[in-house]
Amino acid sequence: MKFLFQVYFSFFGFTAICQEHVHWRADVMEKNESLTPIRIFAEIEQGWHLYSAKTPKNAGPIPIHFEVQKNRSVKIKMPFVEKTKAIKKFDANFDSDVYIFEDEFLGEFKVKTKKDTILKMTVTYMICNEVMCLPPIDELLSIKLDTNE
Repeated sequence: MKFLFQVYFSFFGFTAICQEHVHWRADVMEKNESLTPIRIFAEIEQGWHLYSAKTPKNAGPIPIHFEVQKNRSVKIKMPFVEKTKAIKKFDANFDSDVYIFEDEFLGEFKVKTKKDTILKMTVTYMICNEVMCLPPIDELLSIKLDTNE
């Protein structure tokens, strides 16, 4: 019985750690002039937070980082900007002041598109709660860009 109890809680603990606490989405916004704004949204589970790029590099946590895969049909015209205001907070996990996002995140960059294509991006981020942090995660996002829209 004790063995089954340990197996159950080992499995439950593993499942809890592997759950997705952040859900990402990329949307193409309406073109303004010849540029296409692309917005990146994240819904963050209550009790968890992401780290802003404003967090000092020596603070410890891995901040949000976006990388767009090379694509000959797309040129980035405005680099990625965090649109959600980050919250400055002392993080006991790192014994440092950091900038975080809770509940949701919004970022944007603008591109110029030569022809219809699929744009692929990787978002790297780290999430923590008041007790623990999970290792950095790479999330692949892709979005269809249509030159006719």
